[in-house]
Order: sequence, then structure tokens, then C-alpha cells
Amino acid sequence: MIAAGDIVPAKKPAPDIYHYALEKMGLAAADCLAFEDSENGLRASLGAGLKTLVTVNDYTLDHDFTGAAVVLSDLGEPGAPNQRLAGAELSQPFVDVAYLRALHQG
Repeated sequence: MIAAGDIVPAKKPAPDIYHYALEKMGLAAADCLAFEDSENGLRASLGAGLKTLVTVNDYTLDHDFTGAAVVLSDLGEPGAPNQRLAGAELSQPFVDVAYLRALHQG
């Protein structure tokens, strides 16, 4: 499912787009994990009750990511690890399904 900000009354940082997507997919926030890259995106996902993984970029490196489950430099890959900037410390230096499961359960 793809959901864009122009289909809800208020754009991020309002949680409207997340509420819309969760409703359309019939999922509870507690069963999901959001991926964001900005403070407004994080505020929206947290406002909808979603645990959130944040990856930063040159424009958002100095944003306030308080409340994120983890803040990473990038998703990393075997042989090219990411850097954990804040949040949950998981032993694996790249994001895969096992990492996401551990983050969601933590």
C-alpha cells in the first residue's frame, strides 16, 4: 500500500497519514514499525503510536529524534556497517529482518 500526504487533512508532523495507512491495512500500531528520516516524520509516527527507526541524511542530521527506537546513519549492509547514533543497541551493524524483529520486540 502507498499512502501520500495529499490524501489526508493534515500533513506531517500530524499523524494523519499513519492513521490512514493503519486503518486501510487493518493493522494496529503496536504490530508495526515505521521508518522515518526527519523530525516531522518521527513526530507523525510517534503521534500514531508507532515504534520508529530513523535514518538520518545531510539535511536531518541535526534534527531532534527523541523518542525514536533507534537512530542510524543508514541501514548498513554486511561489510558496510551503519553507525548507531541513538537508541536501542542491537549487536548487528546492518538492518535486516532479524534486526527489525529484535527492535520491534525490544
